[in-house]
This record gives sequence, structure tokens and C-alpha cells, in this order.
Amino acid sequence: MSSKLTSYLHVRRRQWRLSQKELAFLFGYRTDTIVSRYERNERQMTLAIAFACSLIFGVEAKDLFPKLFEEIEDGVVRRLYELYNRLKAGKPSQKTDTKLRLLEEALSRTTKRAQHTHV
Repeated sequence: MSSKLTSYLHVRRRQWRLSQKELAFLFGYRTDTIVSRYERNERQMTLAIAFACSLIFGVEAKDLFPKLFEEIEDGVVRRLYELYNRLKAGKPSQKTDTKLRLLEEALSRTTKRAQHTHV
């Protein structure tokens, strides 16, 4: 993951006049150091913190951390296509058809699909 991922955590915290210590408390930490590190992109976002932010601020994690979401999505989409092509080239079976259907559905949900070769 890139060390310079855009994060709107600082903006949202300040918008709601929360101190770093108060937000850390809501995250389940006793010190504000963790919030400071997340805001300065010195620590990689955890799933628990992303979910907590979503609950606290009423914003989807992908909107709070758009660059992180984009990096994760790029990697997943690339691997979805890779597995899809590998399965498509292999021996057909009911099991393979089920997997291909899942991969097609997953690809249809991604926002990056238009940038890749269509299935």
C-alpha cells in the first residue's frame, strides 16, 4: 500500500469537533497516538478502524479512504480477471461454472471494470 493514501479522517474528525483523544476512545484505544498516525498516513488502516469510522461518521469506508479503496480494488480486479481466465481455459464442469458466475458477478460490482478487458 502507498504511504501517501488520501484519507478524510482528519477532515471528518475536525468537522464534528472531535479531539484525537475522543476519536481514539471511540476506536477503543486509550491514547490519541493511533489517530494521529492514521491521519498522517503513518499506519495502515485496519478493517476494524474503517468499520468504526463508517459507523461513527455515517460515511462508507471507501468514501473516507478513497485511495486505499482504489488500491485494494485494483488488485482484486486484476486477480478476478486472472482467475476467471485461468478457469475459462481449464476443463469445464459444474463447479467451474459456479466459480465463473461468482467472478462475473464480482466484476460487475467493481467500479474499475471498464478499465479492463471485458469478460
